[in-house]
Amino acid sequence: MTRVITIRLEIPDDAELRWEGPPDDGEPLPLQGWSEPAPFRPATADVRPGPSVARAAGLCPVHRVPWRTVPAGVSKKTGRPYSAFQVCPESGCDERPADSARRPAV
Repeated sequence: MTRVITIRLEIPDDAELRWEGPPDDGEPLPLQGWSEPAPFRPATADVRPGPSVARAAGLCPVHRVPWRTVPAGVSKKTGRPYSAFQVCPESGCDERPADSARRPAV
């Protein structure tokens, strides 16, 4: 049984195309073997978590980096003590983890 298939290729005008047909004697072309299979990569390897998943995983939902902990201390401006809290390590980012946003002062 012989099957005929049609393959449509869209090739840019400036691309070089080389075509090598079957051998003149009518023998089929040999199958090309793979040198090595590609390493396995799970489909989720390139997927960035959404904001709620990032927050739950301890990441800034904007920059997808782990939170930085600022230790408890005393405000230079007001002289009042404050509890330790977490911030995004990226400069200018105002994101905070949901659980540390409303902690009372020490």
